[in-house]
Order: sequence, then C-alpha cells, then structure tokens
Amino acid sequence: MPMNSATTVRLYDINKRTQPKLIREIGAEGYLNSARKTEDTLYLVTNMHPMIWAMEEIDGAAVRPRVMDSANKKNDYMAYKDIAILPGAMEPSYTVVTAIDLDSPETGQLVTKGYLGSSEQMYMSKDHLYLTATKYTVEQQGNSNTMIWNPGLASTQFFKFTLEGLNVEFAGSTELKGTVLNQFSMDEHAGYFRTVMTEGNMWDDKNPSKNHLFILDKGMKLVGSVENLAKGERIYSARFMGDKAYMVTFRETDPLFVIDVAEPTKPKVLGELKIPGFSNYLHPLDENHLIGFGYETVAEKNPSGGEPFIRTKGMKISLFDVSDFANPNEKDTEIIGGQGTYSPVQYDHKALFQHKDRNLFGFPISIYEETGKNHDLKFNGAGALIYEITPEKGIVLKGDLVAPVAKGEPYEAWDTQVQRQRRWPPAS
Repeated sequence: MPMNSATTVRLYDINKRTQPKLIREIGAEGYLNSARKTEDTLYLVTNMHPMIWAMEEIDGAAVRPRVMDSANKKNDYMAYKDIAILPGAMEPSYTVVTAIDLDSPETGQLVTKGYLGSSEQMYMSKDHLYLTATKYTVEQQGNSNTMIWNPGLASTQFFKFTLEGLNVEFAGSTELKGTVLNQFSMDEHAGYFRTVMTEGNMWDDKNPSKNHLFILDKGMKLVGSVENLAKGERIYSARFMGDKAYMVTFRETDPLFVIDVAEPTKPKVLGELKIPGFSNYLHPLDENHLIGFGYETVAEKNPSGGEPFIRTKGMKISLFDVSDFANPNEKDTEIIGGQGTYSPVQYDHKALFQHKDRNLFGFPISIYEETGKNHDLKFNGAGALIYEITPEKGIVLKGDLVAPVAKGEPYEAWDTQVQRQRRWPPAS
C-alpha cells in the first residue's frame, strides 16, 4: 500500500552539551521541499500526495494533510479552514507550509496551512516566500482524444506568499514560459522579483531552446525582460547580486552572461564570456568576482558528421572577474582529475566549506582519471580539497584531504565518504 512520509522538526535543549535533551517534536505530512529560518521563525515546506484513489473505501478526511505536535500531543488532520487551492493548480497534491515560533521552543505557536497544488523550487526573502510548479503542455494527437505529454512545451507557475512571523498569506501568482533550474535562478530585490528560465528542448533543432530573464513587480505583473538568449542551450547556473544578474548556459561552450537589472523595466545584457566547460554553481567572492564550480569539457569529432560530441572531463573551478561588465573574463582555473570526478558542491551549495577570514573554500570530492583508448575510469581517491581563492593570488590549493586508494578499492566507499564540511565561522 502506498504510504506518505512526514517531515519532522526536533528541538533540543543543549545547555548541557554532553546530554542534549529532546524537548519537542513537530511534524507535517509530506516530503521535504525546503526549510528556511528568519529571526525566531522557522518555515517548513512539504509536498504531500493524498490517497485520492482510496476515497471510496476510507473516510474522505484522509485526503487532508496531517499535523503533529508533541507539545499538545496533537496528531490530526489539518482543519478545512486552513486549506486552499492554488490558482491554476494542475497536480492533485498539497503544498504544506508550516511556521514555527522558536522564541519559546517548548510552547511556541505552530501554524500550518495546506495549498492544493504541487510545488518544486523554493526561494525566500525576509518578507516573501516564492514557490514554483511546472505546468507541462499536452497536445492532442490527430483527430483522436489521445493526449501527448511534451516536456519541451512546459511553463512555470509562480506563487507568492507574504511572511509576517507566523502569518503566511497567499499574495499572488503568475505563469511564465519555460522552467526554473533552482533557487539561485530566482531573487527579490527592491520590491521586484527576478528569475531566469529555459524554454524548450535544447536538442530540438526545429524549435531550439532559448533562455529568458523576467522581472515582476509586487503584484507579480511582468514589467521587464531579456528574452531569447543562447538559443539551443540551457541554463546550468545563475546568481543575482544586487543590480546585476549572472547566468551560465551551455551546449558546446560556456557563455557567462552579465545582465544589468538596475532598471527593472529595461534590463539589458552588458557582456558575455565564452569558454570551454560549464559551471553548475556560481558563488560570489566579492562584488567584482565569482567562483564557478563545474566541469571542463572537450569537443570530439562526430564520425557521422554534424555537431561534435561534447564530453565532460575533470571538475573545474573558475575565478571570474566581472569588474568590467562588458568584458567578463576567466581570471584563473583549476582542473581536478579526469572524467568521472565529481563533488556534491556541484548540486548542493551547502557542501561548500568557507572560512571568510582566511579566504578558504573547501568541498568533498571523488577523483577519477581516464585510462586507455576506451576512456576507462580509474578511481584515484576520495575526501576533500581546500583552496585559498582571492583576486590577487587566484586559486591556490591549501589542503589535500583526499585519502589514498586502498588495495582492491575500485570506487569510493559510500558509507565513509565526506558529504558536508562545517562552515567557519559558523552561520548565525
């Protein structure tokens, strides 16, 4: 029988560090989407799929999400008054938003609201929460009633919520063409919401993909855009920094776009840099420099003619200088290992270790190299690497914590592999 999970928050008293004490457990039905903390309020977003198929056999209330709180021994269905339907919702699933008062951990108030409609990516500012839901287009086949799902024709719904402590209120929505990569493809600044999106399928020669930047006002109304960038490519990473937006697309080379978004109604591309490889994650070093974590690539001749084959090589760290917006440049690079080398930092930004006072950046890594004509992969070790990265010195290796390969070890040991590193100084 299909079963739903519950996402739980456990609060501990750690005054006695050697004897942590569990003081409260809070649960919201559904799989974790994401969580954020602002001042003394924790926001938790989960996705819950009700057992609609069983409505005729069980109490209809079972299609409501459950909420659990050990403070009052509550474990019950959400009240009907706390459930609403997201505009244009297509999926029969709930987005559950839970707000928890952490000022009084043992007795603080808990507020939970359910919204019928799925959610995927999440971005939160101090005052607003934004959720996305992909809306796939279906097409009718010929004269029959058969519908075809076409992922290349997807659009995205954006849902905006206002946050005032425990009070979470739906504020508006809109729909834009294309799909959103991750939370870094969205941003709120000076009252405007900005996002970059990829429309279409990059392998569709008849209708190639294209990339857009959209700017919306407080009412989620479109006020400015830059559209149809890098046709035939898709977005691999993005970062908003004040009145500038940075976006990396890729198919054969890595164009880094610098976009001026200072005037919301008239955004414009200021510069573009094309280099081999691509960045999966962009991290700001300072206002004039970005660090890119991704892969080096190589183009190989296609024996059948046509476009060359693009093959990933080793992991690549890039230091981008964007002080001259019209002419961004790759100031320094570091290539680690060969094909097969990877790090969690390429898909999980929380895997990045930082020591700001010493300009140190570290991340877990598994290193492979290619051998022979068939590009067979050989495991060279796993652990972590730490680099000093500065505009003056570039990228300098400071710590090699990669464990040597044990005899007969063909790949990394998943149960002992480094996954995350502690941020220093610790985040507040």
